[in-house]
Amino acid sequence: MNSFTVHLEDQEQHLVRQIAQELPTIDVGSLDDDALLTTIALASKRIPERLARTLIMFRKNSNDYGTLLFRNLPIDEMLPSTPADGRICRCKTTSISESSLALLMMWLGEPIGYLDEKEGALIQNVCPVQGQENRQENTGSVYLEFHTEDGFHPFKPDFVGLLCLKSDHHHVARTGTASIRKILAHLDEETIAWLRKPLYHIRLASSFTKDLTTVKYSSVLPILSGNDGEPELCMDGHAMEATIPEAQHAMDTLEAALKAALFEVVLLPGDLLIVDNRVAAHTRTAFQPQYDGNDRWLQRMFVVQDFRRSHISRPAGSHVCLPLMVE
Repeated sequence: MNSFTVHLEDQEQHLVRQIAQELPTIDVGSLDDDALLTTIALASKRIPERLARTLIMFRKNSNDYGTLLFRNLPIDEMLPSTPADGRICRCKTTSISESSLALLMMWLGEPIGYLDEKEGALIQNVCPVQGQENRQENTGSVYLEFHTEDGFHPFKPDFVGLLCLKSDHHHVARTGTASIRKILAHLDEETIAWLRKPLYHIRLASSFTKDLTTVKYSSVLPILSGNDGEPELCMDGHAMEATIPEAQHAMDTLEAALKAALFEVVLLPGDLLIVDNRVAAHTRTAFQPQYDGNDRWLQRMFVVQDFRRSHISRPAGSHVCLPLMVE
C-alpha cells in the first residue's frame, strides 16, 4: 500500500452513503446552483474525520506524488448503460456517486466548469465514444499522453477528481500520475532553466475551438513556474509545442523523467483518484471499448482554490466559465 491511498472502512463508507442519501438528488445538468452547492459544502463537514484530515493536508501541502486515491467510496447500486455519447446522462435516476464525489472534492476548493466542455457540467461523464477512439481527449481510448488538465485555460483546475463507476471490460486501462516533486532533483540546471522560460504554447482542445478548421493556441507560457524548490507544472505531451529546439529538448527530458516516476492504477468502482493539477500530470493507457453499455465510466469534477480569480469569466452566481472564443 502506498502512502497516498486511503481505503474507506465499512463504517466510513456507510456514513458517506448516509450523507449522500440525505442530499437532494443531483441533476448534473443543473448543478450550477449556488444554494445547492452550499448545501453540499455544509454536508461535507460531516464526512469521517480521517478523510477530512487527509483532504485538508492535501489541500494545504499536496504531497510528493500530487495524488490521492480513495477506495471503497459509495456509488449507486443500480447504474444505467454507460453514456454512449459521453454527455450528460438523463437516465441515471440516483445520485450517490455525484454526491460522494462532491462531498470530498469540496474540501479542496470550489467547483468550476467550462461552457466549452461537456455542456458546462460541473460533474462530467468520462467514457469512450465510438468513432472518437484516436482522440487525445477524454472520449478516446488510445494511449492518452501526459497532460495538465486544460493547461491552456487561464482558469484551469487546481484539482481534478476522477470517480470510477465502471472499469473497462478487461481491467487494462491504467490511469497514471507523475509529480514534478518526484523528479525535480533529477533534472539538471540547464533543463530547468529552459522549462522556466515562456517558450511553449498549447493547442486548444477541439471542444474549446468550436470545431474550427484553424488551430488555436494558448499564449506562450513556461512549463515550470513559481517557487524554485516546489515549482508548479503545466505541460501536455500531445498538444504542447516548443518555440525553439532547446526548449523542445528540455520538454522531452522532462517527459522522460515523468515516465520514470509514473504511478499507475486500474480504477475500480468506488475508486476516487484526485490529481493536484498544479504539480502532477496524468495519463491513461489504451483499452478496447465494447460499446455494449458496460464500458468504462468515470465521473470527473474540477475545483479551484481561488474561485474569485475567475469571476471575470463567469456570469454572476455561476460556477461555469464562458467560452474562450466568441464567434
